[in-house]
Amino acid sequence: MDEEKVDGVKEQLKGVADFAVGKSTGNKDRELRGKVEITNGSNKKDRTDWQNNVRKGADDPDNPSNK
Repeated sequence: MDEEKVDGVKEQLKGVADFAVGKSTGNKDRELRGKVEITNGSNKKDRTDWQNNVRKGADDPDNPSNK
């Protein structure tokens, strides 16, 4: 797995943790930061998937089921 993809997944997981802690403690700033981290991590992971599909010569690089 690419390092960028791993970083994206790590950021998503950190975001989930921050969101959960913010939600349970009523800390709106931390909750929002968690949502942003989830989105940024997802975008980073998706971009890496797309780049890998382009490198492989996939017909539809945006389709995650490309082999």
